[in-house]
Amino acid sequence: MRITDYFQKKKMFKRGPQIITLKDCGMIAAFTGLGNGDTVVDCGAGSGFLSCFMGNIVKPNGKVISYEKREEFAKIANYNIKKAGLEEVVTVKVKDINEGIDENEIDVITLDMPNPETVVPLAWKALKEGGYVVGYVPTIEQTKSFVFACEDNGFSGIKTIECIVRDILVRKDRGTRPDTKGLWHTGYISFARKIKKEEKV
Repeated sequence: MRITDYFQKKKMFKRGPQIITLKDCGMIAAFTGLGNGDTVVDCGAGSGFLSCFMGNIVKPNGKVISYEKREEFAKIANYNIKKAGLEEVVTVKVKDINEGIDENEIDVITLDMPNPETVVPLAWKALKEGGYVVGYVPTIEQTKSFVFACEDNGFSGIKTIECIVRDILVRKDRGTRPDTKGLWHTGYISFARKIKKEEKV
């Protein structure tokens, strides 16, 4: 079973709160250069989809620590982590990340929460040099707050993207054309990197 099957096949992963879709998971992995051996902090866990996606990339030598302040969501995430066979890689911590990040020398911190800007100062302290903090939010107003917080806290290389995927209908007896239905806006993804001033690129 491939990790994408758990996202796409019905009754594979349980769903609670809104999930981060495959298209956005892929962008997060690509723009941060996520790889085997990396340490990731993911907040909030929600249903655990992003944590499992990243855990599948950083294994066997890396780890994902997922912060989730709601017990009922943590239970769903833990179910999905076990279903994917990633218990040795991904762990869920029932804690409000605003109370502090316990880990340090982190490669990537992902923030899927209403006010990710509140965690930016904590992320700066917890990240290793060259590490990324990623904000995932649905609105431009939230995006602006996160980006400005990153600027104020010394992050550089700040970039915001939106990933839109359009399916194409490839047909023999009728013309090939874009589908009229599709998954368009899901969230804005902002990336910021902890780099010393003299090393900024």
